[in-house]
Amino acid sequence: MTLENGKVSLYAANKLWVDARINVEGKLLIQGQDLNNGEYEYMLSVPEAEIPKVVAALDGAPGDDVLELLAARGTEIVQFGEMRWLKSLGIEPGFSSYR
Repeated sequence: MTLENGKVSLYAANKLWVDARINVEGKLLIQGQDLNNGEYEYMLSVPEAEIPKVVAALDGAPGDDVLELLAARGTEIVQFGEMRWLKSLGIEPGFSSYR
């Protein structure tokens, strides 16, 4: 389900919130906020050219909405680890974080 701000929720439990969206440059952004042991926020970015790999890994077809596909499998992806999951697809995502 796409939220009003263009984001979809991948996970929201146990003081951890993870959302995904497409930015104006066409990159897929996965953003998390973890409030366990203080506050930690992070963001992974996937270039537009790599998004078809994400769609295929989620059993989607070309033209399918990557955000809807991610939302449907969000819990599974977050529990596996978003960075690890993307790397398992051969994607080297951008990463930033702050406390």
